Amino acid sequence: MNVSPPELEELLAQTSFTAGRGLRVVRLEDGVCCLRVPFRPEMERPGGVVAGEFYMSAADVAFWCAMKTRLGLDDPSTTSHLDTAFLSSARAEDFDCTASVLRWGRRLVFGTAECRTLEGKLLTHHVLTYVRG
Repeated sequence: MNVSPPELEELLAQTSFTAGRGLRVVRLEDGVCCLRVPFRPEMERPGGVVAGEFYMSAADVAFWCAMKTRLGLDDPSTTSHLDTAFLSSARAEDFDCTASVLRWGRRLVFGTAECRTLEGKLLTHHVLTYVRG
């Protein structure tokens, strides 16, 4: 692999769109990244559930990190498509988001991500496409 969990956590802590979220790498393999997303009160929407934007963001960041396992920290690839199915909701709790690359193309990279409670309940399913830099 071209990146380690501590290197990814440092990148997440120093990058403006991920800094301050407290994201932690739970698992890292070639083309796979699982991030722990800690609950924060600002994630809660009316009704007491975690707002959808936080699942989508977690999927996007986890997939970005999964790509870096092969392409390295400096890779400038970016999201071109993200489709989300909301299946259940979390309430004031941490959750994990695992992203996996399904196909490494020369220009496009395809994959999926899932967000789950720490007990394993499926919250969301995402399909992602990235354009390689």
